[in-house]
Amino acid sequence: MADAEEITAVGRNKKTIKVGDAVKYVNSDTISRVTEIKKDEQEKVWVLLEKTDLWYKEETLEYTDLRPTEKKEEREFTAEELEERFRKERETMQSFDVGKAGGGGAGG
Repeated sequence: MADAEEITAVGRNKKTIKVGDAVKYVNSDTISRVTEIKKDEQEKVWVLLEKTDLWYKEETLEYTDLRPTEKKEEREFTAEELEERFRKERETMQSFDVGKAGGGGAGG
């Protein structure tokens, strides 16, 4: 397999796509940065997107000047942080007066 940096893809809009470029997946409008490009045994070109960590056929992507949103880092919460979060949610729910909520159902 050739080095991923040397392989380029050609998107649906006929623009060249390289590792590091921003692309849009045309079926969902997902915008992401390209992390890797490879060719399979049939010489089809596949592009790995950072945001989804999935491989896409080159013809399903379009090069774009739009900036992808940064991938959020996942973090673990401490037990204290979780307890505080649940306490605040419980207080919010308890202060909601169901009797003041507008009806909308058919009743009579």
